[in-house]
Amino acid sequence: MRIVRTALAVAAFAALAACASPQEQAARTAAQQQSDQDECKKLGFTEGTEAFANCMLKLKEIRAREENTRALNRARTPSPWWGSYPGYPYPYRYYPPYYR
Repeated sequence: MRIVRTALAVAAFAALAACASPQEQAARTAAQQQSDQDECKKLGFTEGTEAFANCMLKLKEIRAREENTRALNRARTPSPWWGSYPGYPYPYRYYPPYYR
């Protein structure tokens, strides 16, 4: 019973540690926007123009595409418990010790 309580406590702590408050999310978004503005200024666009807005939009699109690619790669990575073990040929299947 003690193991179950400890496991639940660790899982709860991990779940809470992964959460970000709305203030942290807003600060992260503001920092990203400031970084994008600095990048567009560095590229030579003048703030307040249509070209500057297009630059900001393009940076946002690139970031969204990269996040989508990372999510797809995470989804495609097979788990060793349900498929081939990554790095080994396809016929090799990893089975936990209790299946042997």
